[in-house]
Amino acid sequence: MSAWWERRLDELEALEGYPVPEAEELSEGKLDANENVLLPKAWLAALAQRAVEALDPRFYALEDARALVRDLSHHLGIDAAHIVLGSGGDQLIDLVTRMFVDAGTTVVTIAPTYSFYRIRGALAGARVIEVPLREDFSLDLEALLRAAHGARLLFLCSPNNPTGNQFPLAEIEHLAREFSGLLIVDEAYVEFAAETALPLLARSTNVILLRTFSKAFGLAGMRLGYLLAPPRLSRLFAEKVQYPYPVNTFAVRFARLLLEAYDEVRATIELVKREREWLRAELCALGVRAFPSQANFVLFEVGDRARALWRHLAEHGLRVKYVGEVLGYGACLRATVGSRETNQAVIARIREVLG
Repeated sequence: MSAWWERRLDELEALEGYPVPEAEELSEGKLDANENVLLPKAWLAALAQRAVEALDPRFYALEDARALVRDLSHHLGIDAAHIVLGSGGDQLIDLVTRMFVDAGTTVVTIAPTYSFYRIRGALAGARVIEVPLREDFSLDLEALLRAAHGARLLFLCSPNNPTGNQFPLAEIEHLAREFSGLLIVDEAYVEFAAETALPLLARSTNVILLRTFSKAFGLAGMRLGYLLAPPRLSRLFAEKVQYPYPVNTFAVRFARLLLEAYDEVRATIELVKREREWLRAELCALGVRAFPSQANFVLFEVGDRARALWRHLAEHGLRVKYVGEVLGYGACLRATVGSRETNQAVIARIREVLG
């Protein structure tokens, strides 16, 4: 008879894990993880040096973390009682799921979307229901609410990964009003978008927003994010669920300097938006179906030639994400928005394959 932990390991073997890519060269041709490669590396290095200057790594980041919460409160224009820091958005997804989900309960999300919601729901023993988006990538509100009847959590990624579109605030608010559970809106890409669900914090009691410093702020390697929720939920999350010392001092100090220098960050965000539209227009000019985006990436349909194109780009130092079939469309690729030089290289290599 096998030990109980062996049986648990057998259960884990059957579960889905998040596919982490093999080690690859870190360069501006790395366009598969939606990192912000347009923030100048030299500028970030100078900020990193400032962050290190008074750093004493022997102590936990208590005061620095509290200072960052105050900075975020000022930056976002909301009370600090809404804000809890975490070591990246993924950690917050994991802990929020564990906070509210028991074995046998239900978690609902959309499809396609970021797979970590599904993965963490399944790990918690929940029944995970994925509701397909409509062909134009819009929400099927009626189907979502039917599926979410009696569910604990409903995850929305807006702007959505991998489709790139942002869901209208009115529709998100409708879901919050009609859903009896907690609506979690992952706004990892919101700085690149037209609007935010932030106003819902003042109008709804069942909305949690997740934010990250990994995308617009260029700190993917620092693993720093934050949760925005009603004050009682945030307090209990921080006191009962979050780790005692969840963030590191260097990342927190770096983030504070980025907020202080937000004009530079904002300028880069605007550059990303311009390059995103240029990249999409050039893809469309090649006869490729490239979908509108409110994020820092573009999804485009290639069909039967997707694998060959993905390999051709990789052979020339351009790593994009192979997504596969999306709803009723053929196989798709997703490319992070790079510099004009990098984007031109992507277009040139695609032209070599597609003619």
